[in-house]
Amino acid sequence: MSTQGPADDATVIARSLGEPEVFAVIFERHFDEILRYLRRRFPAEAEELAADTFVVAFDCRERYRALGDSARPWLYGIASNLLHKRRRREARALRAHARSAGRAGPPPNEFADAIERIDAQRQAAALAAALSGLRADDRDTLLLYSLGALGYEEVAFALGVPVGTVRSRLARARRHCAPELLALTTEEARPHD
Repeated sequence: MSTQGPADDATVIARSLGEPEVFAVIFERHFDEILRYLRRRFPAEAEELAADTFVVAFDCRERYRALGDSARPWLYGIASNLLHKRRRREARALRAHARSAGRAGPPPNEFADAIERIDAQRQAAALAAALSGLRADDRDTLLLYSLGALGYEEVAFALGVPVGTVRSRLARARRHCAPELLALTTEEARPHD
């Protein structure tokens, strides 16, 4: 089978049960997207996690159940489960990032866009602080929705929860993050001295 074949993911996965090498099509179609998502969550470990996602997907492909033509939600679900194993480390990293905001100064002799870098550090720290305060399930739901660009049904499928749970988790995450992010935008709106 050509790696650029028109078959949908469910067909490719079913065929890979008899011809394991065909699973490479799934890898080629979705690896870059899963890697981008994981780079946003764990930059230092993203490549390892992305590879692990496809190893797990290959190993459990006989249990694959389709949601539409794409295996994206299934793969995001596997990636989320792998991330779940590293949640404590993620929360600690977000708290540390929030605490360290502004401590690292700009490189020597590179002050041309120092204000923009400082603002970006402050924004990243505020976002990290807001995310670190979320419950782990709410954080996963929000990040799958925003970073993974999955719809409500796809997030529900990826996490194995009802769509209503996705909606309530997103609403709770938004309520939790809103005050910290609003404070940041209010501060940016003030005129600088």
